[in-house]
Order: sequence, then C-alpha cells, then structure tokens
Amino acid sequence: MLQTHVEMTKTIHRMGLLLMGILAVAGAYGKPLKVYILAGQSNMQGSAHESTFAVMGDDPASAPLLKVILDKEGKPVVAKNAWVANRTQRGGEDLTQRGKVKVGYGFDDNRIGPEYGFGLFMDQSLDEPILIIKTAWGGKSLAVDFRPPGAGPYVPSAREKENGKTPAQDEIGHYYREMVGFVKTTLKDAGEIRKVVPGYDEKQGFELSGFVWFQGWNDMCNRHHIEQYADNMIHFITDVRKEFNSPKLPFIVGVLGVYGTDPDSRRFDKGLPVTDFRREQFKAVQEYDAKVMPKFQGEVISVDSGPFYELALSDIYWKRRMTGEWKRRLKDGRMTKEDYRKECLKFDFGDGELTAQEKETWDRGSSNAEYHYLGSGRTFVRFGKALAEAMLELEKK
Repeated sequence: MLQTHVEMTKTIHRMGLLLMGILAVAGAYGKPLKVYILAGQSNMQGSAHESTFAVMGDDPASAPLLKVILDKEGKPVVAKNAWVANRTQRGGEDLTQRGKVKVGYGFDDNRIGPEYGFGLFMDQSLDEPILIIKTAWGGKSLAVDFRPPGAGPYVPSAREKENGKTPAQDEIGHYYREMVGFVKTTLKDAGEIRKVVPGYDEKQGFELSGFVWFQGWNDMCNRHHIEQYADNMIHFITDVRKEFNSPKLPFIVGVLGVYGTDPDSRRFDKGLPVTDFRREQFKAVQEYDAKVMPKFQGEVISVDSGPFYELALSDIYWKRRMTGEWKRRLKDGRMTKEDYRKECLKFDFGDGELTAQEKETWDRGSSNAEYHYLGSGRTFVRFGKALAEAMLELEKK
C-alpha cells in the first residue's frame, strides 16, 4: 500500500532523527574518541548505592551535583556521549560490561565507583566522544597482584617465608597483565571498539588520553608492601606508558583517603598505618617527576580522596560497630553493665544507642563499610568529579 504524504513526511522525519543520532555518535565532532583507563581494586570498583545520592541535597556545597547526576524525575542520569568497558568480578565470577556511563558499574547494578562522576563531568566538559576502560578487582595489591614487570621478581618478607605464604609465581603481576590485556583487546580494532561505542568512526580514530589509578588498602595493611610501594608505583607508571607507547600519558594516582586527610587524629582503628601509606603514595608521584626528563614532568599527579571521606558518617559506623560488639559481650557474660557504660562514656557514645538523627543520617548516606568509603554516593561522585577536573587540567599542559 502506498504511503500518504503525511505518512511519508513522518517516515522521513524519523529517519532524519535516527541519522542525527548516528552522526552524533559516529564522529560528527571531527575529533577522535578520547580513551581513559581507570584501574585499581575494590574502591575503583565502587560500593556507593544510588539510594545514597539524595543526601547530597542536604549540603549546599554538594546540592548542585544533583542537577548533574539526577534527571527531572529524580532518577540517575545516563551519559549522552561517554561509554564504559568494564572488567571485574562479581560473586567470584569474571564479568565484562559495556555501555554508556550510568549507575551499575560498581559492586552491583545499583552501585557506582569513581567512573560515574568522572564520566559524567568529562562528558559535560568535552565535545569529543569518551570511552572509559575500567579494570578493577577487590582485595588486590600493587606489590603482588598488579606488580609491574619493571619492579622485578617479588621478594617475600621473612614472615611470609616463615608462614609458608609466599605468593605463587603465576599470581605475581596477574592483574597487571589482565588490565593491559583488556585495554588492548577493547582497542584492538574498530569492531571491538564498536562493541562499546556503537557509532565509533574509524576515520577519526581514538587517542589514549589519560590513566587513573585508585588502589591501596591491601598494600596499606602490609608493612612489607608499604616499604616498596613508592618504587612499585614508579615502575607501574613507567611500564603502563611503555605498554601503550605513550610516554606523556597523563597519569593520576588517587590517594587512599579512608579516615580523611589526617587519619592519626581519628579515635578509631588506630592500629592501621594509613598515614604512612598515604605518604608513600604522594612520595611516588614526587619521585617519579624528579626522575624523568623535564619534557615529561608534570604529567603525573596525585589526587587525594581524603577530603571527600564522610567523617561524621564514619563516627556513626564505629558507634554501631563497637557498641554492637559490647552488647554481644554483655549477652554472653564477657562484659559487665558497668564496663559497658564506661566504654560508652570513653567514646562519647551516650547510652550506646543511635539517636534518631544518627539513624536517619546512617540510613540515608551509607551503604557499605568504612574501608569502602562507607558506600557514600556523595563521596564517590565528588571524588569522580575531582578526578575529572584534575585530568582536564593535565590535558591543558
């Protein structure tokens, strides 16, 4: 049956809109696809549940972010021109995800890591299409799991030798190789890139534009690893740049910020050498810059996640955790009521019960443990934005 004039007009209009959409994706900008690599362990994976986003509106400093991450209906936005290829594990199983930047590239389909804030703000700031290649696995160290080739063989500590816990040879550097392999596979050819970015324009090509590293908890918990972290990080940066033939690749080291910028001032978990470890991360960047030729200096920087850690939320976390343990001791007779009261008084915990305000703050703002930045969307979005801003500044140089 022949189409009427009106039907033909509608068909042409729909085809025009479809063509416009394809062109928007497929290089209508006349610029190459910008590729950013994000890598690390569990905090690069991301623990922040989308249910914690709304609390950002309570603070005038973070409230404007809601206009970027939520649509008019209050739902998390999906990026217009930024995509993710994500390689990780969930439930012990390997997982590969591809698609536009959105909620769901974290621990589960409702959580985010730094890629969400980073991707949305890069998308907002750049005219070019963006591809984020993210590789992150929980519980991994730089000393062993991500060990770069330039760092040489892993030398076990005396304690590891004594306890028979020397890492197997195939474990050393395994996730470094996985990371590099996934990046190279994703960028192998136009067909592979189009699995992530459907309208990728091969004529425009792509450019490797930056690398973000966010990792550290497992090394921080091991003094032997802390002692070698700066050297290992320097080798990691050097080897990554060699792997991708990009000697001036902008590189950001995300500094561990659990317990904020002054961990020693905290009342809880005093046995962890967080301050010592943070010092090594900053030191790695400084020493790398001092070793390279002047023309390569200033292309590696650190971005501290400490300012974005929710200290007030952490206080509630520790109140819940510590009083919970004391209550268990009370119940089985390992603690007296008097001792319970003394401990509560010592830490300013009142009667040991959460106040109504503390409970509301906890329920709205947290979704995980303190070593996962309390699963705070406010933390991960703001830190992702800070990484994007730092990357944009690096690219201006």
